[in-house]
Amino acid sequence: MKLKQKGLVCSVALACAVAGQAKADNVTISGVIDVNVESLATTKEKLTRVSSGGLSQSRLEFSGVEDLGDGNQAYFLHQMQFAADTGVGPTPRETYVGIRGNWGALSLGRQNTPSYWIVGYADPGWSGDYSRVSNSEYFYAPWRENNAVAYSTPVINGFKGRFMATTGAETPDHNGRVYSTGVEYRNGPLYLGYVTDRKDIKNLYTPNLESSRDNYVAAVYRLGGFEPTFIYHTYNGYYAYPPYVGFQTKGWDVQLGARWKITEIHSTYISAVHRHDDVGKDLSNGDSILLGYSYHFSKRTDAYINYGRVFTKGSPKVPYPLTFNYSGSGNPERGTQIGLRHSF
Repeated sequence: MKLKQKGLVCSVALACAVAGQAKADNVTISGVIDVNVESLATTKEKLTRVSSGGLSQSRLEFSGVEDLGDGNQAYFLHQMQFAADTGVGPTPRETYVGIRGNWGALSLGRQNTPSYWIVGYADPGWSGDYSRVSNSEYFYAPWRENNAVAYSTPVINGFKGRFMATTGAETPDHNGRVYSTGVEYRNGPLYLGYVTDRKDIKNLYTPNLESSRDNYVAAVYRLGGFEPTFIYHTYNGYYAYPPYVGFQTKGWDVQLGARWKITEIHSTYISAVHRHDDVGKDLSNGDSILLGYSYHFSKRTDAYINYGRVFTKGSPKVPYPLTFNYSGSGNPERGTQIGLRHSF
């Protein structure tokens, strides 16, 4: 028992020393804790549980910036995601180091793809647990990748370019290699974006290296506190989640949504996706919707309620999920979350 107590004291002392050093070196420690009470229903069961990530995935972040002179900066970010309802984790999120200046920004490490930033801006659900963009449109497409080199241009006449290439796995065939190229445009209340992703991945059942292509067009227009959003997405190729499932398909989907900041305290959002699969073998056509409301106690603390529903046609091999955060029987088709999020 004494050894355990000494170990705990040493750990606390070390954490304090690290925190003190972090403050001296201009390192910021931040994050999000998001927990909700949730009711889920599948074709096989209903349950009520405590869950995590209704508005934002719970995470701990370490970041820092150093001034290099001549308008240049070095920066880094390390994020660790965890389940706030159980404390399980952490799992890797983004971890990268970079340098930036009036010539743009160059970064290396595990990073979000350009499509995440361009399409994500038009997602009223902001990648929350029920996000229809994350769960229906991205689905098995690239989003956050390891071993990545990314470059973003400076803004010129409202235009900004984003580029990423990854080396994939440390194998001769570079299994999992991704290329992502995008351009976005901002002019007053108008936002437009286009991005194309290609991913090379090994077939789960043969030695062949397959590829997929995803193209996205995003648009947002601000009318005071009201912002309608639009995303159109096409997909074609081989998609896999090793070692569980892999399939060849193609199709398209469209998202229409809006977010409305009614007052400084009240805001609401809606996102609806229709997906059309041209093959209809492993996937199928489907519709889904997210409705949400947030009450802002402060800039850091929000209470919220989300309602999500997925309508899947037929009995596809891989149904579109309401949430990926589920390991019970069947596929969640509808759910309600009442939760609290605090950022620090």
